[in-house]
Amino acid sequence: MSDFLERNGLQTVAQHFKDLFLASVHRDGAEELLERLENETDFFEAPAGAKHHGAFPGGLVIHSLNVYRRLREITIRDLTKEDAPGPATLSEQEEETVAILGLLHDVCKAGVYHAETKRRRNPETGVWEDYLGYTFRDPLPLGHGEKSLYQIARFIRLEDHEALAIRWHMGAYDTAARTDLRDLSAAMEATPWVWRLHEADMCAAHIDERGTDE
Repeated sequence: MSDFLERNGLQTVAQHFKDLFLASVHRDGAEELLERLENETDFFEAPAGAKHHGAFPGGLVIHSLNVYRRLREITIRDLTKEDAPGPATLSEQEEETVAILGLLHDVCKAGVYHAETKRRRNPETGVWEDYLGYTFRDPLPLGHGEKSLYQIARFIRLEDHEALAIRWHMGAYDTAARTDLRDLSAAMEATPWVWRLHEADMCAAHIDERGTDE
């Protein structure tokens, strides 16, 4: 489990997410989107996956916060010129984009992981034991990035670079990219936000959340 979640509790972590989102995103529909996530979905209680990183209650919101932090760091690094006396300062519009992409890129995962008791053999004792696991069932199988894009755009207007970044944040892991890389390559050439979000997602999942599968 995430140390941050263990120290602060799920309610505090969820409130941190909401405060950060409302402080950064000022578009029409932002409050309605947040209200839907809170009252009509399990976004703030859901895991980030059925196994591997974030497979525990609250894993999705922890992952989203980690991606936000990583994306902000990556964007500042990318915009800082070599001879600059200090790190670049993000504009209000850039801060808003970072928040939208980092915090909302995986809203498609709400409502698809269903908790159930599973069995496994304890590797140390060899004894079979019960544990909380998840089964994936998606009631709206639109795809991954496509589904997040659809759910966000119902409430707030996205800029083209934001839509491309959310759609392709899985990079080459996206099922569409496995059969045709042209659209992914074109998206990455169109805006740096595509590879920035993909890099942030990978850093969060494989570095920040390594070993947080339960």
